[in-house]
Amino acid sequence: MFSTKDDNHFHEALRLYEAKQYKKALKTLDSVLKRNPKHYQSLSLKGLSLFYQDPLNPPKEAEQYILKGSSNGSSNPVVCHITGLYYRALKDYSNAAKWYSLAMENKSPNKGILRDLASCLTQIRDYKHLIKPRVEYLDDQPTYRANWTSAAVAYYLNGQYVNAENILTKIEDLIKDHLTDSDMFEHSECLLFKNRAIYEDGDIARALSNLEDLEKSGLIGDGAKLLEYKAEYLEKLDKKQEASVVFRTLLQRNPENYGYYLSLERCLGTDKMGARVRLALYEKLAKYYPRSDPPQFIPLTFLEGEEFAKKAEQYLVGQLRRGVPSTFVNVKPLYKKRSNWKVLYEIVKKFYDTEENPLSHCWAGYYLCQHYYHIKEYEKALESINEVIEQTPTLVELYMMKARVLKRKGLLKEAAEEMDQARKLDLQDRFVNSKAVKYYLRANEIRKAIDIASLFTRNEGNPNGVQDLHMMQCVWFLTESAEAYERLYREAIKEWKEGQSEEEEEDHSAVLAREHLKKRVAHSIGLAIKRFLAVVKVFEEYEDDQFDFHHYSMRKGTPRTYIEMLEWEDRLYHEPMFLRSAIGLSRLYLEVSESEEFGSELLTNPLHNLNRTRKEKKEEAKKREELVKYSRGYAKDEDVFGEKILKEIVDRNEEVSKFLAQLGKRVADESNIDSEYVVFAVNQYLKKYVLCLQAFNKVCGIDKESDYVKEMYGELEKDMKDEETPEAVRRILGSKLEQLVSEQLVSEAN
Repeated sequence: MFSTKDDNHFHEALRLYEAKQYKKALKTLDSVLKRNPKHYQSLSLKGLSLFYQDPLNPPKEAEQYILKGSSNGSSNPVVCHITGLYYRALKDYSNAAKWYSLAMENKSPNKGILRDLASCLTQIRDYKHLIKPRVEYLDDQPTYRANWTSAAVAYYLNGQYVNAENILTKIEDLIKDHLTDSDMFEHSECLLFKNRAIYEDGDIARALSNLEDLEKSGLIGDGAKLLEYKAEYLEKLDKKQEASVVFRTLLQRNPENYGYYLSLERCLGTDKMGARVRLALYEKLAKYYPRSDPPQFIPLTFLEGEEFAKKAEQYLVGQLRRGVPSTFVNVKPLYKKRSNWKVLYEIVKKFYDTEENPLSHCWAGYYLCQHYYHIKEYEKALESINEVIEQTPTLVELYMMKARVLKRKGLLKEAAEEMDQARKLDLQDRFVNSKAVKYYLRANEIRKAIDIASLFTRNEGNPNGVQDLHMMQCVWFLTESAEAYERLYREAIKEWKEGQSEEEEEDHSAVLAREHLKKRVAHSIGLAIKRFLAVVKVFEEYEDDQFDFHHYSMRKGTPRTYIEMLEWEDRLYHEPMFLRSAIGLSRLYLEVSESEEFGSELLTNPLHNLNRTRKEKKEEAKKREELVKYSRGYAKDEDVFGEKILKEIVDRNEEVSKFLAQLGKRVADESNIDSEYVVFAVNQYLKKYVLCLQAFNKVCGIDKESDYVKEMYGELEKDMKDEETPEAVRRILGSKLEQLVSEQLVSEAN
C-alpha cells in the first residue's frame, strides 16, 4: 500500500497536469518517485507529462515511464487510464481502447472513460465491442439525449436495428412533453434515423407507415429527404403509382434533379415503352418546367433519326443563343453513339456558318473546338479555337480550351503559357489561377507554378505560398508537384547514367557540373517523395479528424450524417489522389532501394571536397538558398530535400518498412488495379514475394493488357534470377510465373 502522503502528492501532480503545468507536475512527481520508485501512478503520469511537454517530438523517456507504470500497475485503474490517454495521444487507438477497457474492468469510478473507449472502438471499426461502453455510459448519464443517440448508433452499426429503434423510441417518450424550439433539429434528425433503422431491419411497410405519421406530425425539418424515403419505400412495396406522385412532388421542389425524372419514368413504366410515349411525357414535363434542363435533354438519350435531329437542334440552338458555356459538356454523354455526334456536329456547324450574333457565333465556335478535341482531331480543334479567339480575344474560356488542345498535342510548355494568358484576363478568378498552376506543373516549371499559386495564398513571413499550400491541405497541388519532381528526377537520372558511360577525362568545370547534376538527381527524387508523403499525411489527418466527431455528432444530433461520414472514411484510402501518391511513393521507394547509385554515389556530398573558387562557393550558396525558398514545405523542416528519407530507404530502416506495410494494407482492393499495383510494389520492397505473386495474379485478372502486368512480370523475373533470393522462393516464382502469364506475354516481356 502507498502512503497517504505519496497519494496526496500524486493528486496534486494530477491537478497540475490537468492545468497544463507540466514542469511543476514533473517536479512533484519526482519528489514522490524519489521516496517511492514503485509508485506506479506517478510513473505513468510522469510519462504522460513528459510526452505533453513536447508532443511533436516527445522524449524516449516518456514511453519508458509509461511502460514501467503499466507493466507493474495493470491492475490499477488510474494507471490503465493514464496509459490509455498516452496511446490515444499517439493515435494508437487500438492500444488506447485496450487500456481504457482495463481501467473499467478494474472498477474505475471515472465513467467518462467509457465515452473515450467508445470513440476509440469506433475509430478502429471494432463495432462488436462498441455496444457495451455506449450502453453503460447511457445507464450512468441517462439525462443527456446524445447518450441515447450514441447507444442507438452502436446498435445500428452492429445491424441490431430493433434495439436501435427501441432505444430511440424510449427517449422520444421521455422527452416529448419537454421539447423546446432549439431541440427540434436534433429531434427531427433522430426521428428520421429511427425510421431508417426500421427500414434497414427489412420491415418496409412499417417504415412507410412510420414515415407517413412523421409527415403528418410536421416534426421533420428535412422535407426533401422525407419525400425521397417515402418514394423509395413505395416503389419497393410495388406501389408505383403512389411513388410517382411523390416523385412529382419532389420535382416541384427541385426540377433540375435528373434522378427524379428517371425515377418517375420507372414508376410510371414509361422507361420500358416506346420512344413516342416517353417523348410525350417529357414534352408535358417541359411545359411544367420550361426553364429546367432535364426534360429538354433526356429525350435526346433515347430518340433516333429525324426526331433526334429535330430535338437536338432545338436544344443546342437554344443553349448557344443563350450563351451557355457548358453546352458541349451537357451533350457529351450523347457522343457515345457515333451517329449522334455526327448529327450534333452538323447542327452546330450550320449554326456557326449562319449565325450573325457575334456572341452566339463565338460560343458555337467554342463548341466546335470541343467537338474536334473530343474526337481527337487536334489540328482542326486548334484551327477552330484560333479563329474564334481572333474574333473574340477577351473570353477566358477560349484560351483555356486552346491550352487543353495544346496539352493533348504534347506541347506542355505552350499549353501552360496559353493557360497563363487566360489567367491574366481575369486575375480575380482562383479557378483559372489554379488551372495555370497545374499546367505549369505538368510542364515541369515548378517555380513558375509556385509564383502563380502564391498570388492567392497567405504568405505571412514566407517567400511564397508553398508552406500555406501544405497547411491548407491542397492535395491536388501536392500531388501534381510530386509528379513534376518525379519527372525532373527521371530526366536528371537519365542524363547522369548517360554521363557515366563516358570515360573521357574531365576538367574542373565538368566535374563541378557533374556534381551539380548529382545534386539535382537527389533533390528531385527527394522532393518528389516528400510531396507524396505530404499527401499521405493529409489523408492521415482526414482519418484522425473523424475521432472528435464520434462524440460531437451525437451531441449535435446528426446520426444519419455521422454514419455517412463513417462510410466515406472507410473508402478514404481509395480516393484517386491518394492512390496516385501511393503509386508514386511505392515506385520510388522500390527504385531507390534497388539502385546501386543511391547506395554509393548519389547520396554522397563530394562538393565539400572540391577545390572551388570563392565565386563558385558564393554562387552555390545563393542557388541553395533559392532552392530552399521554393522547396520548404513546413516551417521547421530540417530535411528540406528529403536526403534523410532517401538514406532511410537505402538502409531499409525499420520505420520505412512499417510505413510501407501500412500503406499496402490501406489501399488493398482486389477490384482496383492501381491498389493492387501498390500492394505489389510494397511487398517487393519488403521482399515478400508470395504476396507479390498474389497481387500480380489479381492485376492479371483485372486487366491482362495493362502496362502494370509487364512491369510486374519484369520485376518478378528479376527476383527469380537474383541469387540473393532464397532458392525455395526462386522455384515458386518460376513455377507460378509460368502458370499466371501466357506465352505471348512472356515473349513480349522478354
